[in-house]
Amino acid sequence: MRSLTGFHAIEELLRSALSSGRPPRGRLRVSGSGPRIKEILELAAKVGLAAERVSKAELDRAAPEHRGVLLEAEAESGQEAPASLEGYLAGPPEAGLVILLDHIEDPQNLGAILRSADAFAADLVVAPTRRSAPLSEAAVKASAGAAAYVPLALVPNLAEALRRLEAAGFWRYAADMAGEDVGSAELPARCAIVLGNEGSGVSRLVKAGCDGILSIPMAGHVDSLNVSASAAILMHEYRRRWPAGGRTPR
Repeated sequence: MRSLTGFHAIEELLRSALSSGRPPRGRLRVSGSGPRIKEILELAAKVGLAAERVSKAELDRAAPEHRGVLLEAEAESGQEAPASLEGYLAGPPEAGLVILLDHIEDPQNLGAILRSADAFAADLVVAPTRRSAPLSEAAVKASAGAAAYVPLALVPNLAEALRRLEAAGFWRYAADMAGEDVGSAELPARCAIVLGNEGSGVSRLVKAGCDGILSIPMAGHVDSLNVSASAAILMHEYRRRWPAGGRTPR
């Protein structure tokens, strides 16, 4: 079960459930009132999720950081099924963008990357099952609701995931300050980009399994960017060359 207390995260999960026609499995507990909670209750009614009125003290015990509402739902709620690399590679698009996270540990970074992945229509985000930030409430909040829309696949081994992507016709790139300027690099239609750990970057083994290294030119006083900022720039550069089919910019 996943517990959500942020207004935006709850709203987006319910909207995702509404668009998919699959009501979330769980329960909605409410102790407060106000326009945002009223909107959440209306969305819950539309997807067939009953709301339970409880005391503030009860929510305080369950989730001290609550804002008058708590949604407890299974992690895959709002999605057709848990995402998988195998399922995606069974029929990948001609132009596809896959983002791989090499042990991103900060849930804020995970959430921010998922937000950018939604904004730039990444097809899939892949992360290892161990030593990675979980899709926690902090990550969902940082994603501003995008976690309800972006397919996130967990794999036991990133190096093996890269080999499967290569077999499916994807070119694989690691993000590193010592790489080629992304502005002049060739980014093929089927592209997989690896983003590294906040401290150590992309691991040697994973980097060895890539076709190239990408860097972001820096002109200021700092010598690096936060991994989530780097992710957004690299995804934007890919989408600049390969617009997302069927997506209308907002």
